Amino acid sequence: MSSIPDLPGRSLADRIEAATTAIKIKDLADILECSPSNLYSRARTGRMGKGVVLRFGGTIRLDPHGTAEWLRKQGLDK
Repeated sequence: MSSIPDLPGRSLADRIEAATTAIKIKDLADILECSPSNLYSRARTGRMGKGVVLRFGGTIRLDPHGTAEWLRKQGLDK
């Protein structure tokens, strides 16, 4: 189950920002229609910017507010 709420009429960044828990990379990859490995690579190399990636041991999650801002900067706020 995705932590990204389904909010009709709201932009992708707004929906992600409304998430109440950290976001799984797979969930964001499904929405962006890209491979999770692409996002994992961006997260590992710091190409998602500061305040986006949360690391818990070997697990990577994404901060909803940081991810929404990153999407807006990338022009992916549909």
